Amino acid sequence: MILKKKNSRVYTVNLFADFILSKIPQTEDTVISISDCKNFIVIKGQTSHKEILDINSISTEFNEKYNPKFPISHTIDLIEYGIRLPKVKELSFTLHKSENCSYHKTQISNFVESENSYSFEYQPIEFNDDQLIITSEFPHGHSLNQGRLIYLYGKHIFYSIPLNYPVSTISFTLSTDKNEEGENIISVYNSYKESDDEILRSAILDVFDFDMSSINSEMKKVDWSIELTNPLEEYPFVKKRNKDFVIF
Repeated sequence: MILKKKNSRVYTVNLFADFILSKIPQTEDTVISISDCKNFIVIKGQTSHKEILDINSISTEFNEKYNPKFPISHTIDLIEYGIRLPKVKELSFTLHKSENCSYHKTQISNFVESENSYSFEYQPIEFNDDQLIITSEFPHGHSLNQGRLIYLYGKHIFYSIPLNYPVSTISFTLSTDKNEEGENIISVYNSYKESDDEILRSAILDVFDFDMSSINSEMKKVDWSIELTNPLEEYPFVKKRNKDFVIF
């Protein structure tokens, strides 16, 4: 993932996607995608929730709460309701050894917090505010069963890797499905070793049972917007180390 400049267009659409998501019960399965086309905002999504949202009032509340540089207006609501969404069982993603493992340490070192804003010394071109269309990104706008919970569990695993084990960047594929041996299906590519890390993979399977119910419960108590408004902060229950995770 790439750290978002506060009040950039991509920051705003990600924040708005999560804000809409907050208006839907967390027991529902939902995916919300926001596209900023400059002169209008397209809200595309599917949810198992059946009660139609008042997007106009939600947009007004969002603008009043966050006062974004690019206010939400002229919305086109394309959310589909009462849709049965299959639970996401597998996810591939990359994590880094840093203060918040979603972001590489070089990004964090260039991330400057001032009194009123965040800024980049280097702003990737893909997030240039002059782009014609900017679209929200995973995990924002995704409910827990739509991949977000697996992502958080992967972060929990990463934070638990023993400090003396050589890692810098790990590319995970995690699945809640099991193979013929009854093990969860996972792959671990360790950039430090420049190869698949079978030692780390085996150690993960020895310790973690992929029971994500605790993180699921904790996520229902917290404000998801801090993932953007305070991006270097991490949920304590995600960062809590599993003391049984030892690699010899």
